[in-house]
Amino acid sequence: MFTHLHTHFIGSFSDSTLRIEDGIKKVKKIGQKAIAMTEHGEMPYFYEFLDKCEKYEIKPVFGLEIYFVDDAKKTIEKKDNNRFHLLLFAKNDIGYKNLISLVSDSWIKNNYNEKRGLVDWELLEKYSKGLIASTACFFNQVSQFYIKNNLQEAEKTLLRYKNIFGNDFYVELANHEIEDEKISNKGLLELAKKNDIKAIATNDVHYLEIEDWLAHDVVMKTRFDNISGFKAASQQYWLKSEKEMLNAGIPQEFLNNTQEIVEKCEFKLKDKKPTEMPDIESIETEITIGNAAYIPETEYIEKDKADFFIKRIIGENHPDKDYYAEKIIGIPRKQIPNTNKIAYFPNIKENIPLKVVLGKVITQFNEKSCQRAGAIILPTIRSPLADALFNRRDDFI
Repeated sequence: MFTHLHTHFIGSFSDSTLRIEDGIKKVKKIGQKAIAMTEHGEMPYFYEFLDKCEKYEIKPVFGLEIYFVDDAKKTIEKKDNNRFHLLLFAKNDIGYKNLISLVSDSWIKNNYNEKRGLVDWELLEKYSKGLIASTACFFNQVSQFYIKNNLQEAEKTLLRYKNIFGNDFYVELANHEIEDEKISNKGLLELAKKNDIKAIATNDVHYLEIEDWLAHDVVMKTRFDNISGFKAASQQYWLKSEKEMLNAGIPQEFLNNTQEIVEKCEFKLKDKKPTEMPDIESIETEITIGNAAYIPETEYIEKDKADFFIKRIIGENHPDKDYYAEKIIGIPRKQIPNTNKIAYFPNIKENIPLKVVLGKVITQFNEKSCQRAGAIILPTIRSPLADALFNRRDDFI
């Protein structure tokens, strides 16, 4: 039995075309019982993910693929763009709270040019309780040391992860027909066997069906609103069935091991009662002390842009150009601050994931999800009329 534990939905901005309902619906159709959401360094759509999993009676596993470095401060000071990957999953309430705190701190304390939040050993150890970890794709630190023939550092790093997570640390194997990945699989299996660590099988999912690699390619090539020469290393990133995973040469044992993580992850995301109405004197002060953050606005690929990019990249005469344009219309590109509203929640970074955009601390959750997480939404411009309308908001619902 197999569960996808390395899955990028549209919350991996400009790096996935997998819409949440499409993915969950397919999981149900192919007979899988659970699926994880593991976006790149963010978790904007957890509540939407929950809703669709409940609709199709699929167990949701709440996770995150972090950007990892040894020492975030040194990395930022040196302007070093190199980073590694690591997957984390919330086992329980403590793990979920730590996952939220980890991603918030990575963006606020270890912000790399507003491109990503960085997690280092200090942050990982601080928030490790209640979390499961796996090595992620072959861009993980252990595999990169092994690929570069630094076997001593590969094992040293592996054991450091194991020391933090114990039996909740796994090595991750995959086959996307990439040569370095094959080397990674060999090394991870050797080290795992030597050090009594279990291996799981994953597919690094970024789109729904095999043919959707082309739509993903267009989204990746145009992530900065112009057309680049970027090319993905593989065309194997679709949401595969268990049979397709076996056909890729993945042993059944490692497919079955995914169920151990699914069973360990007992956390259930629920709507919370709203925070009590605070007596706020200064919005800026509440943001500074960590009780509030601006609400995000999301920018999407609009139809005219989708049509333009598709025609430029795959050709105006391509018979499936309309199909591929439809695949990318409405895909979210990024979040920007809406400075007219804040979400208020005492110690907000422990309850709602945050990030930094255009110098502003914003929530990764949208307004509705912030409310479901227990925050209250306040206007940043206060007036007697605005206050009166806000205080009577329940009358209009």
